[in-house]
Amino acid sequence: MRSLNVKFEDFYKGFDIHHNIYVDVLSRKYDVSVIVDDASEPDLLFYSFNGSRHYGYDCIKVYCSLENDVPNFNECDYALSAHYLQFGDRHLRFPQYLIYDEYDALDVPCEVTETLFHREFCSAVVSQVRYSSPVRLQLLDAIDAYKPVAFGGAYRNNVGGRISDKMDFLRRYKFNLAFENSCVCGYTTEKLVEALAACTVPIYWGNPLVGKEFNPEAYINIADYDTVDNALRAIDCIDHDEAAYLSMLRAPKVLPDARIDWHDRLLCFLSDIVEKGRKYTHKYGIMGHIMHMQARKEAFYRSPLLRKYVGLKMKLSGEE
Repeated sequence: MRSLNVKFEDFYKGFDIHHNIYVDVLSRKYDVSVIVDDASEPDLLFYSFNGSRHYGYDCIKVYCSLENDVPNFNECDYALSAHYLQFGDRHLRFPQYLIYDEYDALDVPCEVTETLFHREFCSAVVSQVRYSSPVRLQLLDAIDAYKPVAFGGAYRNNVGGRISDKMDFLRRYKFNLAFENSCVCGYTTEKLVEALAACTVPIYWGNPLVGKEFNPEAYINIADYDTVDNALRAIDCIDHDEAAYLSMLRAPKVLPDARIDWHDRLLCFLSDIVEKGRKYTHKYGIMGHIMHMQARKEAFYRSPLLRKYVGLKMKLSGEE
């Protein structure tokens, strides 16, 4: 088995560099070692958007988008993202929800009984709204005005504190507000998947193409209605129709054509990178200039002095 050294930089806090989908998949074909020191150059560098340390590497770089951003192919050789991009062998569409165990759980139908119809109305777990679309907040307001929603996150918490077990919380309610932070084609996160896995009916807003992968009969999609009032009428109808509600719970969650072996697809993509060993980016010409300027910009924006200045400015303006 061929040896392969990999490294991870600029991922979110708490990311496990030793146990994750990238290492797990590659380990099916290679003897993978995760480099932890700063001195060694890996065969493959996986990086995300939470920092600028990746600029210090000249190896093959794979960008892992976990949000709605579009990969910058001036910086990365290859990329994984939620977007429907065609860029030769340099990009693989790999939606964020695939890294969650709940996606595999959708293959197992939940046990649907009449008692599920008599649960409390609706849950929402929202913690960050600073960078959310205004539409998301307007929809939260509208549905909460129709009937009070149980908020289990940091935002509008009304259940006595932030919940510790999200799936258990979702199972206690008939509906769940599974709203993305933005409306971007292809961008579906764990929100819809977790709600479906919890045997509740998601009320979804976000990816306009969500119906290409997830069965529209299993959730209420706000985008299917021309006005918020019409969406509320649909919610009210399902909320009071036991047969229709239980039918949605029984519906298959994922469309047959979308149920592919994503792990195999990821392994093929990554092993092709390893075997070819082809690097696309370089530090010469205008590309090199762009990368140099971007590295300087990132270093500036992430400097402790700038963060201190911005924090002070926000405090003085009352925005903190």
